[in-house]
This record gives sequence, structure tokens and C-alpha cells, in this order.
Amino acid sequence: MTQTCPYAHLDLISAPVFVLEISDAGMPVYAALNACALALIGRPASDFIGRSSADVFPHAYGRTACAQHCAALTSGSSVSYQIDLPLARGISTLRSTLRPEVDQTGRVIRLWGGFVDLTAEKLAVEARKDFDTLSSEMEQFVAFAAHDLRAPMRNIAALTNLMREDAGPLGDPALDIIDLIEKITAQSMDLISDVLSHAESTATVKEESSFSFPALCHGIWDAIDPAAQHRLTTSLSNLRADRTAIRIALRNIAENAVKHGGCERLDVDISVQEDLPGMLDITVTDNGQGFTEGALEVMNGGRLRVDSGYGLFGIKRLIAARGGTLLARNLPDGAGAVVRFSLPGTLLGSAPSDAPFTLAPLAPPPTGREIRLSI
Repeated sequence: MTQTCPYAHLDLISAPVFVLEISDAGMPVYAALNACALALIGRPASDFIGRSSADVFPHAYGRTACAQHCAALTSGSSVSYQIDLPLARGISTLRSTLRPEVDQTGRVIRLWGGFVDLTAEKLAVEARKDFDTLSSEMEQFVAFAAHDLRAPMRNIAALTNLMREDAGPLGDPALDIIDLIEKITAQSMDLISDVLSHAESTATVKEESSFSFPALCHGIWDAIDPAAQHRLTTSLSNLRADRTAIRIALRNIAENAVKHGGCERLDVDISVQEDLPGMLDITVTDNGQGFTEGALEVMNGGRLRVDSGYGLFGIKRLIAARGGTLLARNLPDGAGAVVRFSLPGTLLGSAPSDAPFTLAPLAPPPTGREIRLSI
């Protein structure tokens, strides 16, 4: 700081600071700028001392800053504002604060100011918006592509059925090829379903409503297990929460349990309770063969892996985006798996007494598959 006077100590401050005094004409003019401010602006103190911001900065930049200085002088109170000014590295966005100093009569004698460069923060926000837009467009493209791939994969499955009808007796090498094609088709359909589940989970909009938890669970279960081959037990509760998010999470977790459970008859229990204020804890327990190492890593905070599936990764993102958490573990001795996740919501009390509690097979129908409902 080249100026002497009482402001030399401002160079000890490592943030940009400036002082405005009131000229004889009643205008706020620069009386001091510390070394940090001058370094960011890239100009010497002699360009500023005794001049207003309208005289120092060109065009609308200076006039805008001068208007803020005059507003603080007139009001006699602190002013905080955001402004663009030409600094050493180009036009920068600053957040500036002015605090008036008054004498015994209440007259403003000077303004103490400081500023923070927001340019990097502004660029980061803009970059984030661009990234989010690009990411959303990419996810939509992948979802559309996955949806379009379903039709040709179904056609391939139909063709393999026709080929099997025309194949020779057992032992015909063509049957081995047909089996291989069917296996690849099934794996491809699973992958396509995972991609679509991921796209759905990341695109859903938050919207709370009141609903029956057992009705939601059994609606999901009817679609996953239409032949009632497995057994489902749920809590009897009414909830106020994001029904769509809970439905997507439960559907993917339950579908994964049935698909990879490795049991002819799987027992699945879905319970809900309030834990922290305003948060619901939902726990899904099954007696299947548990999660693979890759799936556990993804669900417990890891990155997407090729051996974990897009569906589980999408569920983790869906829950995290709503401020919830998700944890998964395998039970000891291969006794099954537990998934616990939290989402914002509240319990409204028990569901009506006629709400379904257990969906389970009871007696085999003529087809040998059990489809009866017990309450």
C-alpha cells in the first residue's frame, strides 16, 4: 500500500479490503485499498485514491459499483451485493460488503468494504449444470436404447423356440447351440431390465402422499411372484412418504431377492418403522443365498461394478438423492440377506384390519403351483 495515513495496517489482512471516504461533493471515494485487493484488481493504488468507482472502472461496471456505495452512504446501514468488475484476470463476479462508520452526530464519515471473488464458484455451478444436463440426456438415451432392444431380444427368444421344435432328438448338437442362445438371450434381457430400472430410479420426481404400506408391498409382490410360489410378510402400517421412490426401491430389492435367491420357496419379510424424526426405516429380509460380493460393495457405498447390475446402483442413487441411507448384508451361515434403507416420511398408524399381512402358498392347485392368499 503506497498510501500512508491510518490505513497502512490493512496490508496485514489477507483478504481484499478497501475504504471509502466522503468527498466535499458528498461522493464516496477510495481512501485506501490493501495489498490483497490491489493484487486481485491488478492496478496500483494511485488509480483509485481520491476517485469514485465510476471514475475508476469503465462503463456500467463503475456506475453500478458507485450506486451501491451511494446506497450504503444514504441508508447509513450495511450493504451486501454481488457485482461483476474487470480484475487482473478478466471480468470477475464479486460479493462485496460495505459497513458505514458514523460520527457522534450519526453522519457517515467513511465506508469499510471487502469483497470475495465468486468467479470460481460461479464457473463450478455452471459446469455442474452442464454436467447434470448432459448426464440426464445420456441416461434418457440409454433408457430409450434399452427399451428398443427388448423387442429384438423377444424375437430371438421366439426364434429359438421354433428352432427347438425343428431340432432332432436329444443329443443333437443343434440343441446345445439353441440352449446357448437362450441363455445369452435371458442374460441380455436381465441386463436390459436393470438398465431400465436404473433409468426409472434416477428420473423419478419426489412427491409425498398417504398410502397403505402392505397394499403397496403386495401390489409389488403380485407382479414379481404371480404364481404365489414364495411367501411375503409385511408390516401393517399407513405411511406419509414418497410412494413412488419406496415402490421403486422395494420392487428392485424384492425382485433381486427372488431372481437370485436360489430357493424354490423364498420367505421375504418387509417391515417399516420410524427411526430419526421424519425418517422411515424399511427393512427387507429373505432366506435366500444372499448377495454377491459385487452387489454388497455397490449397495454399501461402492461404485458401479459390471457384476452388480444397474438396478442396485440406481436404487442407491435414488435413496441418496432424497437424503436417505442404504445398507445391505448377508446373514451368517448362508441364512439369507438383509437390506435396510431410510427415506423421509412418517407413520400414520396401523393399516385397516382387513389389510393383507402374509401372502403365502398354502395348498397345491392342480398345476402343482401354490397360489392361495392367506390373511
